Amino acid sequence: MIQRFCFVKLRDDEVAIRGDIAALLAAELREAGADAVVGLPADASAASWDLSLVITAASLTAWHALAQLPAVVRVLDQLAQRARVVKAWTFEAVDGGDT
Repeated sequence: MIQRFCFVKLRDDEVAIRGDIAALLAAELREAGADAVVGLPADASAASWDLSLVITAASLTAWHALAQLPAVVRVLDQLAQRARVVKAWTFEAVDGGDT
């Protein structure tokens, strides 16, 4: 399983509506077929970021296919226009089995 982690620092003029942006982002990604979770800072450790985004895909190939869908490209491009900084990393989840 692949997880694409994104952290977004919004432009100053967008911060006041970050909750609305998060809800819209989650709805648009879901509509585009993405398995996505959008988050807002829950404590001071996340205060440097305005939004988090985790998109899950079955494989790296599936992630690349999803990332190229026009609806997903549009949503992520719109998010980038509202952001000062976007950091993103792709990880493969490790199943540790039963312990």
